[in-house]
Amino acid sequence: MIRPMTVEDIPRLIEMGRDFHKESDQYNLYSFCEEKLWDMGIAALEESHQMCIVHDRNGVDGMLYGFAYEQFFSRDMSASEVFVFVSQDARGALIGKRLIKAFELWAASLGVKEMRVGVSAGITTERTVGFYEKLGYDYNSTMLKKVL
Repeated sequence: MIRPMTVEDIPRLIEMGRDFHKESDQYNLYSFCEEKLWDMGIAALEESHQMCIVHDRNGVDGMLYGFAYEQFFSRDMSASEVFVFVSQDARGALIGKRLIKAFELWAASLGVKEMRVGVSAGITTERTVGFYEKLGYDYNSTMLKKVL
């Protein structure tokens, strides 16, 4: 079942964030901060332009955090996910698809014109790109990074 995150889910948000951080070879440069995830969880509950939803079937095994925003040159809205994470043992069970579809419905209710998703964690990258393409997302940008 997809549902909005509650304050009781924030410890699971932190646990899943830790799992994501460990699994991603792209983010090991960064320290892990439980307080940051706690703050994000509270913001998702209090800010109308941010959201966090969970897949809960006998415990939370999938989570999506996203936000809606105006383009810098327009009042028109876009929405982006910050992360989508499904526990390793629950992958392949359509949980990610259900989370994305629920995110799209939330964004549409705000009048969002365009959804943007990213594949930057280095976790099953090719599979994740294919997943998004099957949901109708098109490749549209390139991101580069430089470690300082």
